[in-house]
Amino acid sequence: MSAPSKTCWRVLYLLTFAMGISFVDRGTLSIALVSIKRELHLDESQLGVLGSAFFMTYTVMQLVAGKLLARMNAITLYAAAFLVWSCATAFTGFTRDVHVFGVSISSFYVLFGLRLLLGCGESISYPATAVLITGLFPEGLRGTANSLIDAGSKIGPALGIMLGTTVLLVIGWRGMFLWLGLLSLLWLPVWLMSTRSLDVVVAPSTFSRSLGYRQIASQGSFWGATVGHIGGNYAWSLFVVWLPYYVEHAGFSGKRLVWMSSMPFWLLTVASVGSGYLSDRLIRLGSLPIRVRKATVCIGSIGCAACLLAASQVSSIVLRLVLVLGASFCLGLFSSNNWALAQALSGEEAAAKWTSLQNLFANASATLAAWITGVVLSRTSSFSAAFLIASTVLLIGAAAYWFGIDDRGPVVWEQECIGEVSDACLRDTRSARLES
Repeated sequence: MSAPSKTCWRVLYLLTFAMGISFVDRGTLSIALVSIKRELHLDESQLGVLGSAFFMTYTVMQLVAGKLLARMNAITLYAAAFLVWSCATAFTGFTRDVHVFGVSISSFYVLFGLRLLLGCGESISYPATAVLITGLFPEGLRGTANSLIDAGSKIGPALGIMLGTTVLLVIGWRGMFLWLGLLSLLWLPVWLMSTRSLDVVVAPSTFSRSLGYRQIASQGSFWGATVGHIGGNYAWSLFVVWLPYYVEHAGFSGKRLVWMSSMPFWLLTVASVGSGYLSDRLIRLGSLPIRVRKATVCIGSIGCAACLLAASQVSSIVLRLVLVLGASFCLGLFSSNNWALAQALSGEEAAAKWTSLQNLFANASATLAAWITGVVLSRTSSFSAAFLIASTVLLIGAAAYWFGIDDRGPVVWEQECIGEVSDACLRDTRSARLES
């Protein structure tokens, strides 16, 4: 089995960078919550609605993303989606009351609409990434590949908090959104030039086109992976949307606020990359891929739940922050192998639609997490109940992973719908493609 070519790794690095940008763009709202609340005169329930707005369209559009990726070039589709979400971020800086055909629309609804548009654009990111990784990397390297993508999703919020907070203090929240949105567009020409000679065939066979979401949903392992993902995504959404707000209300400000808000995401990154590498090494040494990945995500989910549960019961602010950091590290163990597990279960042919459908349900929980946390805070003025809810959902997810997934091998799809099998790879790196 040959190693992935330099072109394959270049595509992976660009995808990692793009994933980081996407999480910067979706996470900028959390940095500006206090400023937006003050300037636009919003309450915490409205902030919760804004936090969940992104996930509303991001979730629903997963089904559309899977269909599009079964028919369109993944590289071109990714570029178009990137343009949409970057522009949505930039235009957020112009949020204000507007009048359309004599109808007055408040700044709250304008901001709400832009967050919906952001979700539409970013809905392509994970399904397209799954297609590319399964087509370019063998099972024994997918933990590493997915951990790099996951690192981008964790470094993005960390850098977003550090850079965004600094920019916000200098030019305000409006300038921060405009600056970050326009700066991220620099990635787009690099992507187009670097992939100009590539032709990624996203739908390599009749099977990929004919495979329906109903057939995927009929698999028990799909629901084990999905319910487990719901648990992890609930906790992740709480971190992304509310963590800077939590740290600021714990009494931190200035540089201490920046470092304490970003530290959990750095720990997530370290845990993600490390566990991705170790899981791949175990697989290359002969361990069953699905069993290794399933065990890793279960350990991460249970560890994160235990830390959040403990944090909900202690009164010391310092101890709570330490436990939140521990929860962050454990969540990194979950996140690096979560998508690699989905890819191992589905196989290359079904990766796009499986990922899209799983992501739909998982991000429904993220939508609820942002909104429920806002409601809980408005009624209790404390994160204790929010942490307790997240830990409960995580434990349910861990049970689903462990008991709901058959770890003996990937799903065996019905073969009668399979027609011709084309090569689903890069034409200029055809000889370097790895058979999954």
